[in-house]
Amino acid sequence: MALHDSVIQDQNARLRELVHSPAFVVVAGSLPGLYVATSLENGAAIGVVSAVSILAMAILARPLRAVTGKFSRIPVMLMVSAAVVAICGFALRVYDPLINENVGMYVSIAAVNALAMAFATDEDYAAAPTSGSSLGTAVFGAVCTVATLAFVGLVNGMFSTGEIFGLTMTELAASPIAIFGTPAGSLLVLALVAAFINSIVDAAKKSAASQGGEQ
Repeated sequence: MALHDSVIQDQNARLRELVHSPAFVVVAGSLPGLYVATSLENGAAIGVVSAVSILAMAILARPLRAVTGKFSRIPVMLMVSAAVVAICGFALRVYDPLINENVGMYVSIAAVNALAMAFATDEDYAAAPTSGSSLGTAVFGAVCTVATLAFVGLVNGMFSTGEIFGLTMTELAASPIAIFGTPAGSLLVLALVAAFINSIVDAAKKSAASQGGEQ
């Protein structure tokens, strides 16, 4: 029985470490916008919408909790997050109708990010590298979401159409790679981003451990 409890505690510790890691924050923030991150412009647009919604709900989480009851809290947060995303959608439509048309209904999915961040902030969720602040984690997640979705869009556009920053690479345009420009290609790029983040975290831990050993 003691061995079983020890295994459960170890699994819980590993799970807690996973969900409080930078890679988890980046992946969770980027997933809802992956489908439409097929070009740099589309990726950046859905990334900005997601980032604004994340930050807005992270700021509003505590005030909303103070003015809502136990049973009305979830519906109110849902309506506010949907309103924030709707405002972002209108702003995107005014700024660039073509990108808004390309991104389409997936702007609304950013409300999932907004609602999740509201509950995370409300429960004092904080992940590395801003483990001391839930709002800092929201800012980190928002910035990384924009950067990640823009990068995913850049890679998708480059390998599926051969275009990058308005320039056309003849070789890639003549023989595009089919997986890019699809959800599967976006997931592949996101996995590479997560692996890159984990490599940085591991390198930082090894550096800290070596410095501690020298002292």
